[in-house]
Amino acid sequence: MEYNKIIGVYDDEKKLLASIDNIQDNGYEVADVITPFAIEEVFEKLNLKTKINVAAFLYALFGGVIGVFLFLYYTAVIDFPLNFGGKPPLSLTFVVIIFVGTILVTVLFTLMTFFIRDKKGPGAKEHFQYPGITDNTFLILVDKTPSLSDKDIKGINKLLKDGGAIKVEEK
Repeated sequence: MEYNKIIGVYDDEKKLLASIDNIQDNGYEVADVITPFAIEEVFEKLNLKTKINVAAFLYALFGGVIGVFLFLYYTAVIDFPLNFGGKPPLSLTFVVIIFVGTILVTVLFTLMTFFIRDKKGPGAKEHFQYPGITDNTFLILVDKTPSLSDKDIKGINKLLKDGGAIKVEEK
């Protein structure tokens, strides 16, 4: 598989963040950063924006509260009303069920949105393959574009090594 990228492999989050700053300060563009867990500073440094939190809020508001409440109302009041010791069919005992149902609906729809947006799931093609990518390693990917000269590529390699990369590869 041909990627045409310069790959810097790191074992420390702080070194990774410092290297991103060094690469950007020298006028080069970081194509992607792959980490085993989310690092908020990477989002800020690469100017990545996400609206999944807005989508999750809307799922909770509409799908959870309204959907779960209407489902409970239909089942307890309209379809099969029961009278337990004079208690009204629609009471505050539903609050816990509505809360848990809202969380369930929000998580399921947010996960579905993530999978659709990121083109994951059964039959999805891998975007990038690197040995140990799921271990405790952090990767910085820089595209080798035709506008980069050999001097620029050597400069990027030096920046990655000076930043603490345990390995620098060109693939």
